Amino acid sequence: MLTIQKSEFKRVVRDKERIRQFVLLNPNVLGFPICLYRHTDEVYSASLMQCTHQGCELSVGGGIYSCPCHGSEFSVDGKVLEGPADKDLRQFKTTIDNTNIYVHLV
Repeated sequence: MLTIQKSEFKRVVRDKERIRQFVLLNPNVLGFPICLYRHTDEVYSASLMQCTHQGCELSVGGGIYSCPCHGSEFSVDGKVLEGPADKDLRQFKTTIDNTNIYVHLV
């Protein structure tokens, strides 16, 4: 299990607090990063950033995950939006408490 503090989503820019949409996690055991996406303060999704088409590492931006190799696109919940990928991304269960987010790798 990975533990991430909710405060990781907060950053200060020019004396104003901003909330990040996502944080990338790099657990060495998986070979690819996990994108922890913040939907609300109570709802998070965690997707393995490996394209299900041919295994390229995905990019995140504009509210989607995209494959630089062949153009597949996925929603931030890991669902295929555009092929050639035809399989959703690997997802991990997330749970929270008052200060932390837990990503369950099993």
